[in-house]
Amino acid sequence: MAKFVLAELAESHPLVIKIREVLEQATKQKVALIIVDKMIKRGPDQATKKITFSMEEGQTLSFVLRTDGDVVQHFMNNKNIPLVRVMDYDNMTGFMEGLESLALKLKANQDKFNVKRLSARVIIPRTKAPAPTVRKRIEMTRAYLKEQEEILQARRDSLAAKKAELEAIKGAA
Repeated sequence: MAKFVLAELAESHPLVIKIREVLEQATKQKVALIIVDKMIKRGPDQATKKITFSMEEGQTLSFVLRTDGDVVQHFMNNKNIPLVRVMDYDNMTGFMEGLESLALKLKANQDKFNVKRLSARVIIPRTKAPAPTVRKRIEMTRAYLKEQEEILQARRDSLAAKKAELEAIKGAA
């Protein structure tokens, strides 16, 4: 078996591809998104990376891998779940069995997840424009009234012109 190098872990790494295939097969869902986080140092000689698999139904399954390829933590829907089986990179059959058991838990949890997601309320905050001050409202009202006065004066002028035109027509007849 090839030596595991944590720094080379990416979406196209053979381990990630194998995990994706097992998850898709066991859950009967496609993996929509794979996110490999940056390396995090834990102690002087330990580093970890977190891989997150987002399924098409909305659930997520995350693994925290050590430098030797062992899984240290599992997260299902961003909740830490206890390690049931040892997922050691050197023992790939045990690793895959543990992965399948997690995938089956994920599949069994889908109904609860759907109910919880449907019952979640989305609150969209309304953006409130600040209310104008009293002085600003008075200025706006005066500007509006002045505009209306100009419109009325233009109508009066046009009516007066029409009246004069009408009287000229009557006087000529």
